[in-house]
Amino acid sequence: MNLTTKLTLGAFAGGALLVIAVLPAEYGIDPTGLGETFGLDALSTKPITIAQFDGDLSFNVGDYDPTAERIDQSVQGLIHLEDAPFHSEVIDIQIEDYGEVEYKFVMPADTTFVYSWQVLEAQGDGVYYDFHGHPSSDDAVNFPEGFEMAYARGEGLTQSGSFTAPFAGYHGFYFMNIEEGPITVRLSISGYWDESKEMYRAINGEVVTNEAF
Repeated sequence: MNLTTKLTLGAFAGGALLVIAVLPAEYGIDPTGLGETFGLDALSTKPITIAQFDGDLSFNVGDYDPTAERIDQSVQGLIHLEDAPFHSEVIDIQIEDYGEVEYKFVMPADTTFVYSWQVLEAQGDGVYYDFHGHPSSDDAVNFPEGFEMAYARGEGLTQSGSFTAPFAGYHGFYFMNIEEGPITVRLSISGYWDESKEMYRAINGEVVTNEAF
């Protein structure tokens, strides 16, 4: 078979493939009817109709209705806008043998952070932790005497979660080392707070740091 014959047969085969297979499968065009016979027309791309929005979008804040089929306005409580970008930090908290540390974040009410802490290279039970908050000294008169709100307590090696401050004040973590020897608790946190600092530290019951709230 000479070269001209080969090229002619190749062109014929390519054209047949285009008519029988490609057109029905890709474009829904089936001049021979074989596309329908072999089910190739079902593979064709169908036009997508985009429904036009026919409602009036309102930006008035409304109450959340979990039974609503659609929401056409902003919903109070589902979004809280801030004046500044969020913070993002990784804080290594060194805790001595028989040590205790309290690390707090000063937060306005309704602000949020997401967090994850873990005891690095733990050999035992990790830490006793107490995640809690209380008002500042200036706001304490608006709360019961000695008011403190607990969010999570227990023992472990790690915890992750999100938190929204129920009131303005100091919110954060107390860790007690229940390992043998000094440890490091790595706290990764992103969100909104005015400042953060170590508020309390003790070693074997002896207070080293005790910041006023």
